[in-house]
Amino acid sequence: MLLAETDPHLVQLEIDLYWITKGGQDPLAYFARWPGRIPMVHVKDSAGPPDHRMTDVGAGSIDWKRIFARRDQAGIRHAFVEHDAPADAFASIRASYEYLRQLEF
Repeated sequence: MLLAETDPHLVQLEIDLYWITKGGQDPLAYFARWPGRIPMVHVKDSAGPPDHRMTDVGAGSIDWKRIFARRDQAGIRHAFVEHDAPADAFASIRASYEYLRQLEF
């Protein structure tokens, strides 16, 4: 409702793709509903059901290729790569970076 009542040039969204997916929603539905209004996203991956434990980007169940193929529709300009509790933070960000790099994101 907030976005429906605001000027698209003044109010935009920053969304967490992990939490949208964990909540059973499809990020592409948000992109279609609010085109050009999602300049920033949080990128975390999920090991999938039942607990959706966080994992390095590319090692989980989220289809990043499908999501990032629509980045222009969403208006994504910045992506914040995260993992809330990695065993080794540097190894985690390295693995996530290498995965995203091969996607040419």
